[in-house]
Amino acid sequence: MAKEEVNQEILNPDGGVVSIILPTRGRVTSGALEKSLTSLLETANNPAKIEIMLGVDDDDQESIDWVNNEAGNFMKKWGCACKAKVFKPLGYEQLNVYVNLLCHSSTGAWLFLWNDDAIMQTKDWEVEIQKYDGQFKCLAPKDNHDHPFAIFPLIPADWFTLCDAWSVNAQNDTWVSVIARMNGIFERINIEVLHDRADLTGGNDDETFENRKYMEGNPEDPQDFNHPNMVQARMHHASKIDWFLKKIGTHTAPSPFEDFVNGKVNPFDDINNHKPKGAGQFNSINKNNDNNDSDRRLPDDTKISL
Repeated sequence: MAKEEVNQEILNPDGGVVSIILPTRGRVTSGALEKSLTSLLETANNPAKIEIMLGVDDDDQESIDWVNNEAGNFMKKWGCACKAKVFKPLGYEQLNVYVNLLCHSSTGAWLFLWNDDAIMQTKDWEVEIQKYDGQFKCLAPKDNHDHPFAIFPLIPADWFTLCDAWSVNAQNDTWVSVIARMNGIFERINIEVLHDRADLTGGNDDETFENRKYMEGNPEDPQDFNHPNMVQARMHHASKIDWFLKKIGTHTAPSPFEDFVNGKVNPFDDINNHKPKGAGQFNSINKNNDNNDSDRRLPDDTKISL
């Protein structure tokens, strides 16, 4: 559960165009956190339009000290907004809890899932995102994973409001990517991000990297991405998105989601064109389609405990 916010809350009175959702741990001493944040802010056309949402653990003293003693001057240099929340350590297994609570306190029109080992490569990246203002889509920057899903996805704030969560599973990136593909609203955009992770680049080979745990590959585990409860919850989110897209006139019946549920289309039929790099990139994809979410729905009266 999140504790009180740390004492640094630097707010831009104009609000943020994009909220950076960033749980972080153990990346201050190495300089990785500041390097990642600097890459976002120095490449932005107007850093004052960026809101940084930091989640730190209460036993991660170096991160807490940085937020309390250094974050203020760092953010003021760029004129951007920043909020930080302290959490009881939940680990990678409950990464979605960090993400959901940070999203809840954010003010941006777009929510950008970010990592403290990610480096923005594209100048004026937030200008590119603004081109999609008013569109209800999951935006997928390019990266060095060659994954068919978004590793650093953006979703409109209305998505979070509609579903009352980014994800109920730790695989936050895959969660929204799968739902977006089901609904025909997944779009690769002209922004590039370098994931400077140990198994990809050799960078940030540290305790944070070693302690990660991917919640996929063991569908008997209730927390696994492909556990039946998770599949049902994902379909519930997807159906909400489908309803909303029809309500605002983006889609009409039969919608892409309805066609998917009825087996008329396969929004994952291009995955064989990708060769995902890095750990944790394969188990959420089933190249034989025998893990198709629409085929694994529970009875409607099933009680789901999340």
